Amino acid sequence: MSVVYYFLFPALGAGIGWFTNYLAIKFLFWPRKPFKLGKLVVQGVIPRRRQVLAAAVGGIVAKELLSHGQIAAAISAPETRHSFAEAVSKAVIARIGSSRAFALVPGGVRDSIIQLVAQIIVREVEKMLAASGPELTGDLLAKLNIAKLIEEQLLGMDWQKIEGLVFTIAGRELKYIEAMGAVLGAVIGFAQALLLTWGLA
Repeated sequence: MSVVYYFLFPALGAGIGWFTNYLAIKFLFWPRKPFKLGKLVVQGVIPRRRQVLAAAVGGIVAKELLSHGQIAAAISAPETRHSFAEAVSKAVIARIGSSRAFALVPGGVRDSIIQLVAQIIVREVEKMLAASGPELTGDLLAKLNIAKLIEEQLLGMDWQKIEGLVFTIAGRELKYIEAMGAVLGAVIGFAQALLLTWGLA
């Protein structure tokens, strides 16, 4: 009879350990809408605290990942200024190239003019950004509340989509937590079997 304990108890412990961890993970999101059990209000941890969590995530991103200083440094970088200048140049050249009046200019001359205009635009825009870029960046960032933007975006998202996103990013780790519940449950079950058989001996 004691041999059965060494299979039964670990199996039961593993099942209970896995199931409790599985439920704990599910209860992060479920139930999405609150319902009452007498005086007790039941709702998933994340949906219930979504306002606090959204504000916390927005604050962390604004302070740690996308601070005004980091954004200003990225915008003020020479390669960023050059990329922006080239984008402006391409937009202007596209408008010139589609102009009916400009279409009358012979092809070779038109290409030379377009190339010259592109060089002028890139040079002047880069100059302008280098001279007044920090001031422009400061004015822009002063009006930009990154934390609030992120908070509003998170609150506006469908929580089913957020749940899917979480499981996509951390699915392997969550499965590991479930598996660890089963392992620990099996170990506890085995220990119980040992204690029981020693007690019966």
